[in-house]
Amino acid sequence: MGGFAGGARKKAREEKVKIPVKHKFIAVVALMFLLPFLLLSRHFVYGEREIQQRDTVAYLELRTVTAASIISDVLNLNYSLNRIAGPEVQSGAQAVKKELAARVKQNPFVYSELALLSVSGSELARFSAYKEPGPRLDYAKSDVFAAAKKTSSPAGAVEYGEYTPPALVLTEPLYRNGTPAYYAAGRLSLGYLGEVVRTMGRNSRGSFGLVDMGGQVIADSQSMSIVRPGLKAPPEVLKMVAVAAGRESSSFSGEASFRGRTLLAAVANVPGSMWWVYEIVDPARLPARTGSFWVWRVVLSGVGLIIAFSVITWMLAMRWLAGGDTGSAGS
Repeated sequence: MGGFAGGARKKAREEKVKIPVKHKFIAVVALMFLLPFLLLSRHFVYGEREIQQRDTVAYLELRTVTAASIISDVLNLNYSLNRIAGPEVQSGAQAVKKELAARVKQNPFVYSELALLSVSGSELARFSAYKEPGPRLDYAKSDVFAAAKKTSSPAGAVEYGEYTPPALVLTEPLYRNGTPAYYAAGRLSLGYLGEVVRTMGRNSRGSFGLVDMGGQVIADSQSMSIVRPGLKAPPEVLKMVAVAAGRESSSFSGEASFRGRTLLAAVANVPGSMWWVYEIVDPARLPARTGSFWVWRVVLSGVGLIIAFSVITWMLAMRWLAGGDTGSAGS
């Protein structure tokens, strides 16, 4: 008696969970078409992401190359001692001294200190924007002067102060009749240049900055170089700069991988210097483009159409193959 009752209950449960043929048919037809469609859509979605990253890299390269050109112009206009004092060489040392003194007085925020040196490095004159300039730099014994004298071309190094903007210690030969007659030297504040860099990087989605030949950040869009003077650039940037320098290329862009993370980055050399402009972005922080919404709209529309056509297929099958008796077939 108990066995009979148990079998009845089991049969009742099987009848209760029985899925109608109609639902099975629609599900199977939808699955048959959804499987290849979703596989193709997966490649479609990932392909669109690759296009977005490639476009982003190209955009970063354009920004860094343009910024490097602008910074080069700023350096030539405001940080070239030969440009401001060179034309006065023909008139003698007094004319050069007068020009250097005028520059310090006119723009003390850039020309913190200027000096005129003889070809041997002895100091002929010094002009400071401050009444108490602090520790004096013996330009004749500096590596910058030695490099300028050896190469007969401008040489400089960046100094990082704890409470002041970075300064460019610069020495340039002043030519007369094809040979150096004097050397102009000095400390030039890079505060103005830093503002230019931060302005250009204001709309950056990541970090935008300028690094010197030693890989230290002169200025950046996040102002981290102000908080931590002498801060090293991100390792991904240093890696890309090394690759670009090794290839003797003025710019380089692409994916930069370091310790398991991959970022999008671009670097560009500032013409006439050994400085590099960089911009680095985390792909996860990229804003969704209009194209991304369009891709997902296409995929979701395709899924909806496949489900709708599966229902239509069932209705047509019942009408053409079962004589239109959809009600009894679906029960």
